[in-house]
Amino acid sequence: MRNILFLLLAILLSNCTQQPPALDFEKEKAAIQAVIAKETESYYKQDFENWKSTYLESPAFRKYCYWEGFPEKVTFYNGFESLKAEKKKQFDADATLWKGSTEERANENFRISHDMAWYTFEQYSYEKDTRKLLGKSLETRILEKENGQWKIAYLGYHYFPDTLVQK
Repeated sequence: MRNILFLLLAILLSNCTQQPPALDFEKEKAAIQAVIAKETESYYKQDFENWKSTYLESPAFRKYCYWEGFPEKVTFYNGFESLKAEKKKQFDADATLWKGSTEERANENFRISHDMAWYTFEQYSYEKDTRKLLGKSLETRILEKENGQWKIAYLGYHYFPDTLVQK
C-alpha cells in the first residue's frame, strides 16, 4: 500500500512540474499583429463578419476608449454583445469614419504567454491619398487564445487632442 501511495504521489508531483512547450515568441507576435491588422482592415471596409471574427465574443470582453471626436469623449463596452450590435448597425448604415485610411504603428511592446498576451503601441492614422494625419493614439490590446487563435479580449485607445498631434 505504501508503494502505491508513493507511486501516486510521484505521478502527481511529476505532472505539477512539467513545463509547457517553449513559446515561439516571434511566431506568436506575428499572429497577434495579423489579428490586429485584420481587425483594423475589416473595420474600415465595414466587413462585419471578418471584423467580428477577431474578437473574443464573451461577457468578459471590454472596450474603453477616449477620443475628442466622440460627443461623450469616453466610450466603453462591458461584454461583446453591445459592441457587436452597435457595429452591425454602424456598418449597415455605412457610417464608419476614416474609411480607406492607412495606419502605422510605432513603439510596439509585446508581453506574450501561451494563451494570453498584451500589446501596446502608438498608432498614426492618415488619409489614404493625401497622407494627412487624421489622428495619433495610444493603443492597448489584450488577447486570449480561443481554439488556438488569438482573439481581442480588451481594446483600448486614447487619441491625442488634435492640438497635440505630432510625429
